[in-house]
Amino acid sequence: MLRSMTGFASKISTIPLEDGSKISMAITIKSLNSRFFETTCKLPAQMGSIEASAIKLMKRELLRGHIYFTIYTNNSNLFKGSVEPSMAVIGGYIDAIKKTQETFAIQGALSLDNLLLLPHAFSIEDKELDADKRAIIEQTIGELVELVIQEQEKEGAALYADIKIRITNARTSMQLIEEASKTLILAQKEKVKVALDQVIADENKLAELQRNAAYMTLEKMDINEEIVRFKSHLVNFEQQLTMAGVEKGKRLDFTLQELAREINTIAAKCSDATIGAAAIDIKVELEKAREQVQNVV
Repeated sequence: MLRSMTGFASKISTIPLEDGSKISMAITIKSLNSRFFETTCKLPAQMGSIEASAIKLMKRELLRGHIYFTIYTNNSNLFKGSVEPSMAVIGGYIDAIKKTQETFAIQGALSLDNLLLLPHAFSIEDKELDADKRAIIEQTIGELVELVIQEQEKEGAALYADIKIRITNARTSMQLIEEASKTLILAQKEKVKVALDQVIADENKLAELQRNAAYMTLEKMDINEEIVRFKSHLVNFEQQLTMAGVEKGKRLDFTLQELAREINTIAAKCSDATIGAAAIDIKVELEKAREQVQNVV
């Protein structure tokens, strides 16, 4: 069966901290149509290693589409380590204060309370996720990928049903073209026979010219070869819909292009009104099918 490129899944993951508290993290994966596999990731900078492994997983399982991958947390303590004094910065402040006191004869001493107010006097180091936290997040990502695939399969079933309708309609219209073509050729042959019978015996040259022109007209009107190829492509297309494997979108799209090429040739070769109308109907159905196929993985 078919699988769509469109899907969405979101989940809240709870991460325990060392102090016993917990942080909630929202993780979402959204997949939209694309010619290739593409990703747009919005993650905290400290999750660079998780981003790489997540993209690898999504490429293996989702195969094609533009994937929007987001991790959001409103508490940055998840990535905060110990607080360290910036000795060089504090030393610079102390030297600057001493110079100021010596120059302007200002009295007073620097206290710890004053020091806490100075910018950049202390630094909080960022830390990477430990193995336990990373495992929780990666497990959640794997679960989300499975949910996205389930959504894609549901939409793929709807795509399959609609495409089948389009193919059935195209086959019906092609049957009409085939019958109209046979009737048209028979009628044209009868016209040629009548015209040739009217040519008098001593006008051999004129009769030969008329005969050649008539048969060239018949040959130009003959669309049987295109009909056979169209029906063959149609059978191939239906087989592709149910064949094993997931990635079918590009193959189906190329087959639809071949079908469109054959029906365009039929419309160009034959100016019959019935055939022309049926050809337009087929073009409409093929275009609708192609719109749906653009969504297939």
